[in-house]
Amino acid sequence: MKQYNGEKAIISLTTWSKRIRTTARTIFSLLKQCPGFHIVLVLSHEEFKDESVLPDDLKLLIENDVIEILWVEKNYRAFKKILFTMDKYKDVPIISADDGCVYIRNYAEELYNVWLTNRTSIISEYHQVVGGIPWGGGGHGTLFPPNCFDGALKYLEDRKIIECNHDDAFYGVLAKKRGIPYYFLNVLHAQPKTMIEVDEGNGLCRNRVFKDSVYREYLNLIK
Repeated sequence: MKQYNGEKAIISLTTWSKRIRTTARTIFSLLKQCPGFHIVLVLSHEEFKDESVLPDDLKLLIENDVIEILWVEKNYRAFKKILFTMDKYKDVPIISADDGCVYIRNYAEELYNVWLTNRTSIISEYHQVVGGIPWGGGGHGTLFPPNCFDGALKYLEDRKIIECNHDDAFYGVLAKKRGIPYYFLNVLHAQPKTMIEVDEGNGLCRNRVFKDSVYREYLNLIK
């Protein structure tokens, strides 16, 4: 398994049982389009017992020290994507990536270069506002400053947060609570050409609750 070797930023993603067969394809595209970044795939033992049950192409990436697997015990669904990686690598920017897609340009470098002159901001390709709260989109790419969500893992023990399945909204509310601004690279609702969906139907985002009540709930639960 690859070890972090001082790369300037880390690309972090997660997946689940219905997408594990295509995850290596996503990672191959990241390796091609975004060279020079450390890649971390976060998986849970609750869903995948250990490396022995993973697809052969994914095991090949691990065995050849191409990517790092970060194991967590419980299945926190999409909320595994960045928070555990951020907790492990507290001094490094974390860039989100989605599974179920193929990346077609070096979005990670673009986000990183903007962050160099906006180090207190979350840098996002996608711009969304719901309930008066701005947030970015994972699949299109978001860079989170080092350890900006320090201590946030405690919120994942609250099933109300997990059941909404809306990690991007959760990050938006958390950023608002902590006074962390977003810097958006594109206008509101624009769809940047960062990646191509190859397994859109099995995305965890299909289970999201898109209601203003979600944001009110998050605002009440996050301190």
